[in-house]
Amino acid sequence: METIAYKCINCGGPLEYNAAKQKFACEYCRSEFTEEQLRQHFGNLDENLSEAVRSEEQTEQEREYGAALFTCQSCGAEVIAETGNTAATFCVYCHSPVVLSNRLTGQFKPDKVIPFKISDQEAKDKFRQFCGKKLFLPKDFISASQLDMMKGVYYPYWLIDSLKDGGISGRGEKVRRWKDDDYEYKETKTYRVVREGKIDFRGYPHTAIDDNNKKALKYVNPFNDEEFRPFTMAYLSGFLAEKRDIERDQIQSEVDNELKDYARKIYEDTVNDYDSFHLDDIYLSTLNEKWEYALMPVWLMTFKYNDKSYLYAMNGQTGKNYGELPVSKAKLAVFGALMFLLSSAVTFFLMGGASLL
Repeated sequence: METIAYKCINCGGPLEYNAAKQKFACEYCRSEFTEEQLRQHFGNLDENLSEAVRSEEQTEQEREYGAALFTCQSCGAEVIAETGNTAATFCVYCHSPVVLSNRLTGQFKPDKVIPFKISDQEAKDKFRQFCGKKLFLPKDFISASQLDMMKGVYYPYWLIDSLKDGGISGRGEKVRRWKDDDYEYKETKTYRVVREGKIDFRGYPHTAIDDNNKKALKYVNPFNDEEFRPFTMAYLSGFLAEKRDIERDQIQSEVDNELKDYARKIYEDTVNDYDSFHLDDIYLSTLNEKWEYALMPVWLMTFKYNDKSYLYAMNGQTGKNYGELPVSKAKLAVFGALMFLLSSAVTFFLMGGASLL
């Protein structure tokens, strides 16, 4: 399988994208380069991003095992890409970053990318802060080995621009109450309410990969779309990356339903002259729609604790996180005992005080 490895201009060592400095860095000579400097030196950074021709053996490997063999350009070792969706990884022997070029060719070439903005160290610090707020987390949960399992992964998303036309209809109610010396009165007036108009959705994100982390990817949204850059594989260097395995036709109806829900909320937010509103119908049509393929940065950690799997994910651009963490039964037991003692003491005090009275 064809690979691409970006080399330092000064010493030839492997380059990795440094999220903290927003530059490409060499860990050997400490040189740092901007994307513009790399382009001035190398020209087209994706010059090998052409539709690669796979051998029948390679195709059969991926079909049968969901994996493929590639050669590291730094040390020459042959390494297996563990999943068929892997687009960027590391050589397990020399740890040099490797981009698998023919996983990102043709229709699978992304249109955009948001580079990582949060560094490895910052991601670990934020995870510690996240855990620090969990009172019942096991003491031995946060460890160096645990934090080493955190990986920066570029995940595939579909970005949808969709111009909708539609509206809602329903019943609005206004209620008036008053009373006199003998009676209390209530008057309810019901009105037919219609709201219509165009809604232009821009860059609506939907995950483009069907794996166990799909739930977490949804909860780390949104990303700041002002920081999108035209895709180049150089930004993948030093991180993991996955290519999409969900096509537009597979999720079109799901996206339509999600946008319909958002449209309903937008229309209903304009109904503010009534005490209550009851929706009867919503109608929505698509005037124009464009889909783009993008890679988004996510810090991800999956781990097992006491034979149970847990997941933590963080937006690699904004820092928004989502986590499923274990609970210490011992801490819960101590907390329960303390609450029991406290409630018993309060009850005893109140009963004692009552008897004295």
